Amino acid sequence: MAVSTSSTGATGPTICAPAAGWVVPLDQVPDPAFASAALGAGLAIELLDETIRSPCDGVVAAVATARHAVTIEVADGRQILIHCGIDTVALGGSPFAMLVSKGDTVTAGDPLMQVDLAAVARAGKSLATPIIVLDSEARDIQPHGAFPRPCEAGETLFQIAASLEAADRAGPQAAMSEERSVTLPLPHGLHARPAAAIAAEAARWDGPIEIVLGAKTADGRSTTSVMKLGASHGARLTVRAGGKDAAQAVDAVVALIESGAGDVIEGATKPASEPASPKLRMAPQRTGAELPRGTIAGVAAAPGQALAKAFYLHRSKLEVTETSQGADVEHQRFADAQAELRASLDAESKGHGATIAAAHLAILDDPVLLDTARTRIEGGASAAMAWQDVMTEQEAEMRALEDSRLADRADDFADLRQRFLRVLVGAADEVMAPAGSIVIANDLYPSDFEALMAAGIAGIATMAGGPTSHLAILAASAGIPMAVAFGKPLCEVPDDCAVHLDGSTGLLRYTLSEAEQRELAHAIERRTAAHETALCQTMTDTRLASGERIEVFANLGSVADASEAVRLGAEGIGLLRTEFLFLHREAPPSEEEQAQIYGEIMDAFDDRPVIIRTLDIGADKPADYLALEPEDNPALGLRGIRVSLRFPDLLESQLRAILRAAGSRPAHIMAPMIASAEEFDTLRTIVDHVREDMGHTGQVRLGAMIETPASALLADALARRVDFLSVGTNDLTQYALAVDRTNPALAAMLDPLHPAVLRLIAMTGEACSANGVQLGVCGGAAGDHLAAVVLIGLGVTELSASAARIPELKQHLRGMTLDQCRAAAKAALACESPQEVRTTVGRLLDLEEVQP
Repeated sequence: MAVSTSSTGATGPTICAPAAGWVVPLDQVPDPAFASAALGAGLAIELLDETIRSPCDGVVAAVATARHAVTIEVADGRQILIHCGIDTVALGGSPFAMLVSKGDTVTAGDPLMQVDLAAVARAGKSLATPIIVLDSEARDIQPHGAFPRPCEAGETLFQIAASLEAADRAGPQAAMSEERSVTLPLPHGLHARPAAAIAAEAARWDGPIEIVLGAKTADGRSTTSVMKLGASHGARLTVRAGGKDAAQAVDAVVALIESGAGDVIEGATKPASEPASPKLRMAPQRTGAELPRGTIAGVAAAPGQALAKAFYLHRSKLEVTETSQGADVEHQRFADAQAELRASLDAESKGHGATIAAAHLAILDDPVLLDTARTRIEGGASAAMAWQDVMTEQEAEMRALEDSRLADRADDFADLRQRFLRVLVGAADEVMAPAGSIVIANDLYPSDFEALMAAGIAGIATMAGGPTSHLAILAASAGIPMAVAFGKPLCEVPDDCAVHLDGSTGLLRYTLSEAEQRELAHAIERRTAAHETALCQTMTDTRLASGERIEVFANLGSVADASEAVRLGAEGIGLLRTEFLFLHREAPPSEEEQAQIYGEIMDAFDDRPVIIRTLDIGADKPADYLALEPEDNPALGLRGIRVSLRFPDLLESQLRAILRAAGSRPAHIMAPMIASAEEFDTLRTIVDHVREDMGHTGQVRLGAMIETPASALLADALARRVDFLSVGTNDLTQYALAVDRTNPALAAMLDPLHPAVLRLIAMTGEACSANGVQLGVCGGAAGDHLAAVVLIGLGVTELSASAARIPELKQHLRGMTLDQCRAAAKAALACESPQEVRTTVGRLLDLEEVQP
């Protein structure tokens, strides 16, 4: 990214665009406080970028409590406000991640905050972002170029004119003769809009007006001065005025504050001319089945069930000393702590969790992080404060990422932050739990796992956390049930009470009678015995009880997952997600790098099939090196095969890497998001060209994913062209039901056993059967025991699930006949809802437990 540097001269500092977007004049902003330039002169940008950067060199003068705005002070003392969106203070900070703190020195182009544009848009807020010079006038800035116009981050927006004399704007001075107190009723405090309204009202009166909060006094005519009071809801303000109309001025300002100063006050009465409209009541979300009393729902993270006493794990807050004892002393402390922690991680990298320890070592030795921490030590911070600030910023940046697997890695930065600080302050590890307990915590870190496993805990439930975090991966590999993201309801669970945790469904029950506890204990014993039996037989190929061969493959997303999948009985890979090689880097991986990684994964599976999906990337999973424009609806935009065909060099490089890795072995290549026969024909032509160019003579099997209703409806045409088809039930369900799979409010609707989805799969199965083409499923439904039976009945002969589910899935299928599967499919297609499918098929097959 090219970023202009700030300069100060006769014309004052240069202000650059803090983000990519569309430059518009300030008077087009849908907010009178900004449009009228009451806060100051400037321009606005309609955002197309989720990273907001500093528009100039300076110091962070203020960070809004709601994280929606930041103010930068330049060398001559003037302040630049970047206000992300309009009325976004009402969002309470949820779409924003602030990357700087008050007092930080920044240069032009430094990241200030991350903003979830989709969340702001869903909340109905404008993404117009004013960049203004506080308390300035139009004559104070010199715009650069015409507008409206598109812009990139770092382009020059305007220059600030040379400083004007403060006396030019100073109001007449007089003694304060009147004052009144008022309680601030604004739910979001004195932010930009009400501060501008107060300043505008104060400017109407001849005499001086001040707003007082404790020991702070603000010039009532100055929006900036009023904002700097930092007054929050309920603050007691004093309004003072002087001059001949002092009493009327005080009354007017107080009345304005009491009315909300342009903000909506909860419970305020609207004028008679505008009748108050009642808020519409939102119906509770229907989940298909209400949870029983004493049951709370989280997110499944590691499969399995546990019945044990709850144990709350509390951490005491580490006290970090801000005061430096001198740069030399703090540098030495930092180096000593780093060496001690590195030694611990070196030891861990040779045992359980080796991959995670290696990742933590890489972070610990990251030169950028270390240089940033050392620079802050040079600037007067203690070693502990420097490390805490740097790692907290990195954690916030990771959590702001759209890719959930990568966002979950923020826990690694939080973990290293705490481990490093414990070494620095000499604090002991506090993670201890009774044997056989279910640990309940706000959150846990990967480094906590060894101690928990050594203690012999039965399960883990956390208020926060993600299902793809490193801790969840460790728990799954160790067979410890885990569920995450329960939120505050988890606090309702009494300490030391008996709880039942199901890591496969994410449910936790805590009001259990003795009879229920005995019944659950017997069920868990039976499941444990069944799992052990399944594990003993998992290396055997899967055949139905009636003799038909069903291939059970694994879905993988890294080299590290391969050996574990083989151990758990995966008969191949049904979906190798290659995005892990392409995302969050400055340039795409080379052909050599790809070939090496693909080869290592193929080697782990010997002669078993490894189906490699070509790059599934797009506007919802951006890559900086691709010229992809942000899209209003990325799920319906340029993604999957559309991106690969748009960037043929990228596609051909990946194809060459796959063929090089395969060598004499069969190469299995699968294209995502195919929506037409023409797209597949184009891909086939490119593959043939690459093979011919390389002189590759090995077998190549080219398939396509059924992820859209269009591909299912055209399955017959596709089946005449492909070597195999594979249904991606996650996306097919999303598109068939018009349900955004990333929207948690709609999560209960996203069920692949919806009859509409099953009918699309049935059409695909019929097309494959008529053309002699193998049909697989590589979505989440493949690992659901009930769904797997229905899918086989619809013509599926290959199921690709998460590795942890493979042993029991294979064992379950061995007990089913093809006639039972077909009867289940026929019954499911006659149902009207996914709940009816589960109930009907569960009864038909007499399943002891029906997985949701």
